[in-house]
Amino acid sequence: MEAASLFVCLECGGAGLEQGSRSLTCPSCRARYPEDSGHYDLLDIKNRGEPTPATAEQRLMESELVARLYDRTFRPAFVRLLGGRGAAKNAGGLAGEFFIYKNALGIEDRPGPWLDLSCGTGTLTRALAGAAPGDWVIGLDISRPMLEVAGSRLRGYGNTLLARADAHELPLADETIGGSIIASALHVYDDPERVFHELFRVLIPGGVFVGQAFHHKASMFHRLAGQIGGIRRFDPYELRGWLSRVGFVDYEEIRLGGSFIFRLRKP
Repeated sequence: MEAASLFVCLECGGAGLEQGSRSLTCPSCRARYPEDSGHYDLLDIKNRGEPTPATAEQRLMESELVARLYDRTFRPAFVRLLGGRGAAKNAGGLAGEFFIYKNALGIEDRPGPWLDLSCGTGTLTRALAGAAPGDWVIGLDISRPMLEVAGSRLRGYGNTLLARADAHELPLADETIGGSIIASALHVYDDPERVFHELFRVLIPGGVFVGQAFHHKASMFHRLAGQIGGIRRFDPYELRGWLSRVGFVDYEEIRLGGSFIFRLRKP
């Protein structure tokens, strides 16, 4: 199975795109989605228009400077600001965080493909690709600058595909993904419930969703910083009920300072 076959055409809605040397092509209507800087643009601009960032956090993610400095400077500072010093320390840094994601997904025990939703600069996409060399790893993000950095980092990985897409309207066919992570992005979505429904749709039965969120019980300083940046915080108990209503089961969580990582399964 090729990674392109997981996607649906934005023009006719048909499933199963074909991958050429520099584009994805719909075999039904022949619509083409050219490759640019290592990723394909599968955002429905024709019908929906180009999305406009609504919050300070969303605008930052569209910055070329932030994209270049994201992993080295911006992400660590952001996690400390929103989650407190314990958020990164308790996870053991980015490497420790990926260890949690990898084991929560059960990469060694279940089949892919794997989805890194809101993949940013592709750091975790690359880690997933290395941990699951026999499976496809799909990285989706809405930010061109982030995807350009991800594209340069993932050169040479033959089991990855990057695409520009909206998490609220995933251009993926039903029940095609074995597991998905959302790391450091859930707080910035306009409509998290819609994203949860989309994830539930594209996951195969038994598929796993692992996410990270910032806890609503934070200091006044951290809450104020989040409000200024348009950052959404979550009560784990309410989030569990929210995801249960979508259809997910077997909720588990790990608290890491002012943030937490949770895991669920599609029955």
